[in-house]
Amino acid sequence: MNEDDRLIIRELTLEELPLVLPLIELHNPKIPPEELRLRLESMIPHQYHCIAAFQENRMVGVAGYWIGVRFWCGKYMDVDNVVVDPGLRSRGIGSRMMEWLHHKAAELQCQLVVLDSYVNYAEAHRFYFREGYQIVGFHFKRDVPP
Repeated sequence: MNEDDRLIIRELTLEELPLVLPLIELHNPKIPPEELRLRLESMIPHQYHCIAAFQENRMVGVAGYWIGVRFWCGKYMDVDNVVVDPGLRSRGIGSRMMEWLHHKAAELQCQLVVLDSYVNYAEAHRFYFREGYQIVGFHFKRDVPP
């Protein structure tokens, strides 16, 4: 049995969602862990979902998602924070998680899957291009003054 055969990907229960925080902290090192925990608690009532990849009962990857509807695209899945344990990257875990998400989006009758990626994450961009994604616009932001 190879490593890929032992990978289990599944949606997390509400009770399990805090288990993603160690991987989310790796992906967001400038945000204090307590703030990430508070944000997760705020996201849950807004229909936040999260999947995780497990190898031998160890969480090695996570990816969050929401389902929404917009004028420009109809029903869509918005994927957020795809994170794989840094020591296990380039082993197909991210691709397997994206495959799971694409099947879920089809099951939910979404027209497309969208995601944001920081402009300086070149490795992530290469990954998403390999997964069939394309850049179709810009994501603008503006800080709200205090």
